[in-house]
Amino acid sequence: MRAVPLLPISLLLAPVASAQTPYCTSGGSSNGCTPQISANAQPNVSSTSGCVITTLGVESQRAGLTFYGVDNSGFTPTLWAPLSTSYLCVKPPTARLGIANSGGTATACTGVLAFSWDGFQAANPSALGTPWTVGDKVYAQTWYRDPLAARGTNLSNALELTLQPTTAIPCITQLPGVRLIPAGTFSMGSSEPFAAPYFSFADEKPVRQVTISYCFWMGEREVSQAEYIALMGSLPFAPAFPGAARPVENITWQAARNYCNALTAQQTALGNVPPGYQYRLPTEAEWEYACRAGTISEFHYGGGLLCNQARISFSYHPNNNCSVNSTTTVGTYLPNAWGLLDMHGNVAEWCLDSYAAYSPNNVTNPFVSVGVNRVVRGGSWADTSSNARSASRSNANPLLIYNNIGFRVVLAPIINVP
Repeated sequence: MRAVPLLPISLLLAPVASAQTPYCTSGGSSNGCTPQISANAQPNVSSTSGCVITTLGVESQRAGLTFYGVDNSGFTPTLWAPLSTSYLCVKPPTARLGIANSGGTATACTGVLAFSWDGFQAANPSALGTPWTVGDKVYAQTWYRDPLAARGTNLSNALELTLQPTTAIPCITQLPGVRLIPAGTFSMGSSEPFAAPYFSFADEKPVRQVTISYCFWMGEREVSQAEYIALMGSLPFAPAFPGAARPVENITWQAARNYCNALTAQQTALGNVPPGYQYRLPTEAEWEYACRAGTISEFHYGGGLLCNQARISFSYHPNNNCSVNSTTTVGTYLPNAWGLLDMHGNVAEWCLDSYAAYSPNNVTNPFVSVGVNRVVRGGSWADTSSNARSASRSNANPLLIYNNIGFRVVLAPIINVP
């Protein structure tokens, strides 16, 4: 069993179902219309819920608009005007969504006033002085002209809406900091001999077809020290190479998992974790599949890996000392075709699997749960180009820390690991 070659130092949006709350009483127009306001969906904080606020039964061929407020506390509906049948049900200050003609057949109650809340919210991210956040209330009401009514206008009833979190949808939604990886099949492993320049070990064989049957998201970059501290409060061990933008290292496999669990809790509260998904470490198969990004060469760059393409100590393409003795800022080198940075070098990356020999058969969604040591992938600043290949495998004691091992996250289907 081959260990890491360094000594241990002891992470289309669908409409949210509507739970709108109509309130107040619609005024009657001079020809007997009693318009009713509704929404097809609750709004969300990303302006992507498809929310449209519609008022039906408006007197036809009348100009009208929908207005809203964000604070109805302590407000009692007030008569719109003396002798009016309408009440103002939204506490000032208010803002208008727009103005339109209700259409329909003249003198009838077939007019409709519809306004895209998503479009308004996207164009007004700080509406009424408040950025949109989960749980914000919106109180909406529609106004329309009625020349024969008191004050020459009427109001509909009102509607209370609550801003929802964004809901991530697998295989569609783009999320910040991670890249969407499609489902697919690839050739896992390497058939190269144990000879320059690749030095392919026996544990990379046999090459077999591996299918990842689900899409998932993978971190664009290795988790930085600043990201870990922002979520967890502090680093579990002092880093060998301190720096906010440098990758986390000197971290056990379990400490990396603790970060993933905390990230799952945080992002679930924001609506960014689909049902059945979690933030976790990648499986070994997910890691190699994402690293290759559709390539069949030894590196996602091609057949060689140069000193200016990855943070490694030595390149065999051609023989070249890279003069490296530490990590560097995450995301320094060019991404692969799927937008993932530093998949070769900088720090090697913990995977979820236990280390074991490959089976000779084609497999779907492989994961090894039995075994002491855990898989490490990608090579590091202390490794040669051969150890940073897409197929190269290492393993390490999950209880120890190493100054060349860090991690990146995936948002992928839940795998229960003791």
